[in-house]
Amino acid sequence: MSVAAVILAAGQGTRMRSSQPKVVHQVAGRPMVQQVVRTVRAAGADPIVVVVGYGADAVRSALAGEGVHFALQSEQLGTGHALSCARGSLANRSGWLLVLNGDGPLVRASTLQRLIAVHGQGPPGLEGRGMTLATARVAEPRGLGRIVRNSAGRFEAIVEDVDADDATRRLHEINPGVYLLDDEVWSRLDQLGNANMSGERYITDLPAAYLAGGLPVRTVEMSDPDEALAANDRVELARLERIARARIAERWMRAGVTLRSPETTWIDDDVVLGRDVVIEPLVILRRGTQVGEGAHIGAAAHLTDCRVAAGAVVAPHRVAVGIRVDSEERVDSERGGG
Repeated sequence: MSVAAVILAAGQGTRMRSSQPKVVHQVAGRPMVQQVVRTVRAAGADPIVVVVGYGADAVRSALAGEGVHFALQSEQLGTGHALSCARGSLANRSGWLLVLNGDGPLVRASTLQRLIAVHGQGPPGLEGRGMTLATARVAEPRGLGRIVRNSAGRFEAIVEDVDADDATRRLHEINPGVYLLDDEVWSRLDQLGNANMSGERYITDLPAAYLAGGLPVRTVEMSDPDEALAANDRVELARLERIARARIAERWMRAGVTLRSPETTWIDDDVVLGRDVVIEPLVILRRGTQVGEGAHIGAAAHLTDCRVAAGAVVAPHRVAVGIRVDSEERVDSERGGG
């Protein structure tokens, strides 16, 4: 079954206190929404529709060259309304639909693939019908929607924190906002009401609509609760940055790179490192830098868009942009440097 994706990226994110839309703020050298796009593509989703609204031009610019479609939510009337805005971009298409938020760059493609696999399961005749949603168990669920289950452990509802009673607030299984929906989603959206304090339509009401129609609502728990994190303010953005950079450091160490001090080394997501590279403490490798096999990067070097040849040595405290390092202390200065 084919799977398309809709990424919700229309909100301003007022708590960021920024003139830029929240989803274009960067984590590990990429706009958050770009990371989400690349993750859903790695999971096999195509086409991908990004719903834009506030700062639409900035979001489009951040995704230039990513091969996505855009849908406009001209009024902010809730996540259900935002999803409905993508309908025209997916006209005459059947199949399943992944829905994610553009400010959650830590979700893994493997989690989305698990979601797709589980969605295809079920009693005869119900395989691939209804919806499947990701959940996560977190230590501090305050402010997040809770997953409510019955005595048999089956999903019953998503209850927002503001609507929860004391017993529900004590639950630690939360809704990260990652959904897989069948091809009846558009008619289900039409059934959603807006009888709430804000007068908006919410995706979190879809499970009740599916259950009322006799269709299953499945759940897949994220193996890493960090995947559920999003950025609503600069403090949360910094937390995402720390986690993303720790992941990158671990990936390169497992690939044969020596990091003398992983916790003080910053490596952007698109940096490429060869085997047996050695990186001393306090190094920053930014946007587009490539380091060849066996090279050595001295302490506190800061390289942006640089090419370091195999076996080359970069001196400590070297600051450079757009240069090539061919060997120890030999730099092609015509291409720039610090």
